[in-house]
Amino acid sequence: MNSRTQQPFSILNSRFLLIALNCICLLAITTATAFAAERPNVVFILTDDQGWFDVGAHGNTTIETPVMDRLAKDGVEFTRFYASPVCAPTRAALMTGRHHQRTGVVDTFKGLDVLDAREVTIADVFRKAGYRTGCFGKWHLGRYARYHPNSRGFDEYLGFWQYGFMNRYEDSDELWHNRERILATGYITDVLTDAAIDFVKANHKSPFFLYVPYNAPHSPYVAPDRYIEKYLQKGLPLREARIYGMITCLDENIGRLLKTLDDTGVAQNTIVIFMTDNGGVSGHYKAGLRGRKGTVYEGGVRVPFFVRWPGKFPAGKKIDAMVQHIDVFPTLCELIGADPPVDRVIDGKSLLPLIRSETTASPHQYLFHQWNRGKPNPDESWAAFDGRFKLANGELFDLAEDPGEQRNIAARRPDKARELREAFLAWFADVTAGRDYTHVPIEVGREDENPVELDVTWADPVGQKVKPDYHGYIRDLVDNWTQEGDAIRWKIEVVRPGTYEVQLVYGCAPADAGSVFSISSGAARLEGKTRPPAGSRGFQSEVVGRLDLAAGPANLEIKAEKITGRELMVLHKVWLRRLP
Repeated sequence: MNSRTQQPFSILNSRFLLIALNCICLLAITTATAFAAERPNVVFILTDDQGWFDVGAHGNTTIETPVMDRLAKDGVEFTRFYASPVCAPTRAALMTGRHHQRTGVVDTFKGLDVLDAREVTIADVFRKAGYRTGCFGKWHLGRYARYHPNSRGFDEYLGFWQYGFMNRYEDSDELWHNRERILATGYITDVLTDAAIDFVKANHKSPFFLYVPYNAPHSPYVAPDRYIEKYLQKGLPLREARIYGMITCLDENIGRLLKTLDDTGVAQNTIVIFMTDNGGVSGHYKAGLRGRKGTVYEGGVRVPFFVRWPGKFPAGKKIDAMVQHIDVFPTLCELIGADPPVDRVIDGKSLLPLIRSETTASPHQYLFHQWNRGKPNPDESWAAFDGRFKLANGELFDLAEDPGEQRNIAARRPDKARELREAFLAWFADVTAGRDYTHVPIEVGREDENPVELDVTWADPVGQKVKPDYHGYIRDLVDNWTQEGDAIRWKIEVVRPGTYEVQLVYGCAPADAGSVFSISSGAARLEGKTRPPAGSRGFQSEVVGRLDLAAGPANLEIKAEKITGRELMVLHKVWLRRLP
């Protein structure tokens, strides 16, 4: 056949190929936009400290989680889904689609759990798209009003806003409904579910985004007796019986919430996501995984992840590609047809190509984990994973042959260990660039937060011994004021200038009474003298005086001027109240 007869066939084939490619692209666009046209509701359920191994669907024959197991059966399960080693970093990644180091959230307390006010949350995206947004449970992304869920895209909030109050399970006056503190009676998992159910009933006729971050089964391990007795009868130790009891109670409450979707007629058009915030804390069954919450081993970062959309997502499908919490944000954006922010790096990738079977490959070349107390340290508690090989704290594991991470093969594969370490260091430098991880300023004088407490764990010590200590927020202290000149200092932002009343809550032994301290900010200064409480123990509340504060950023300092005994005082709380 000569070239003249070949040319028409070549042109025809090219045209046919272009038409075919256009059809494929059109089909992909139509499929993607069809999801968005549905304007599906989203219910996102997050539990606290429940491990990958704490569901019956993953081979645990002791625990009773029929609702969670049914979600796995009726939806899509990602079998290699990863979170951060602890809760606040995971929450930051879920809310933003970004590695938590970028967001300022690097720890769980002492002011290092604050989501930068410049971050765009998934709730912001949903609300902009016309959805009603609700959050019911443990927030843990900043304790001051500027960082309250109502300031981060949620129309309605009920739950634990301030860290330290988050792990209460019975009759608590430490929950907040929107910006008001309330008294809740009953078991808190039930209370949070009731609020979520009410939200669905009130909003089921319009699209809604419901985020339910339960605080269970985090310590202390408290559950109604009937749940604990169930597992004691199975022979579990008391601690494990309590943890499993809390999870079974969660399971029943999730069942109540899902039934509400059925009863209101919205289940078919509601995407339900279930996952946990980090590795588990139970020890009865570990599914052969090494580590637990707080570690970068599989037991510390691998978590259950089930997503259900009846009739839209394939029921019972299991996806083995490695994915991570950062992927939830862009997935939800695509599902509702919303654009993620374009003015910042979004680290996550949409999971829809995996769900729709367009690919079986992970959207990430590597996954990285890193967490330590305080400022991020690339040499402490870190890991890099390429889907098969994982380098964790300098040990190399082949997870295809050694899923329990028991055999370190770094000496046999130094090339792979070097590759993963170099990749990790490049990633770490990128996600921490421009961050110094110092405390954000505490806003003073807000109309919606007056008086404001200066969290003592946010203070920077000035001196050799004085040290703010975290003891669960309601017991936080600053002690060891043993030398004159010892001080603590906060960064503040005075949003309204004026006269402020300063109130301290402190303890002082009788032998230490009469010590002198100063409180100053800029040119404003006052002095006070310590006095012992009326009893032999405890703290007392005292209005020390007033400071005139100018608008803008400043430091506020409390300093030991004269110590008459062993130490100045044991400081518990500091309040600033703007006077009318």
